[in-house]
Amino acid sequence: MPDAGVLATILLIVGLFLLALELMVPSFGMIGILSAISLLISAWSAWQAWWGTSPGFFWTYAAFWLLGIPSVMGGVLFLLQNTSLGDHIVLRGPAPSALTGHAKAPLQMLIGETGKAASLMMPGGIVVINNERFHAETRGMVIESGSTIQVIDVKSNRLVVRQAAANTASSQSVAASGSKSDPIADTVTGENQQEAEIEIAEQRITTKNAGALDFEIPES
Repeated sequence: MPDAGVLATILLIVGLFLLALELMVPSFGMIGILSAISLLISAWSAWQAWWGTSPGFFWTYAAFWLLGIPSVMGGVLFLLQNTSLGDHIVLRGPAPSALTGHAKAPLQMLIGETGKAASLMMPGGIVVINNERFHAETRGMVIESGSTIQVIDVKSNRLVVRQAAANTASSQSVAASGSKSDPIADTVTGENQQEAEIEIAEQRITTKNAGALDFEIPES
């Protein structure tokens, strides 16, 4: 079994490497859990090896442990955002300044629409809305292929979607069909309104004529 100090050093390196890997490879948190276990065992081994005998080694290790985690996370995020490696891992659209208002308008009109996920979205992928394919992404949630999605926002030239409830699409279709006018019903309503207007006019004429007598009353 290796010495506790050697074990602390090895596990510190392994834990930081797994932490960087977690930020680049989607693993549903499994790599992150392994990284946390490695870092905790490394800290315990360092305490066993140096706390009582070599405080200088222990506090040097503690500095690497505390500064290494944010340094690794910041370095990986920088690489993903500013290097060609990030272009292969993260799906990006062009800069917002490269888009015109005409290019953004059709996507803005899709907010609230529902469709289907044409691929596994984790988080980027393809969706189909009104028989058209669009690049889209989710806000951290994994959506299976074939699931019903709803557009909630537009980010650059990509749609931001979420998994829709099962009755969303049906309720929208019912609302759309209910909003269409029925020509037969409109015709019947118009005829009833005309008949009502004729009856009101006849009642007014009858009331007016009833107040006038067709003969004179002789004076006594």
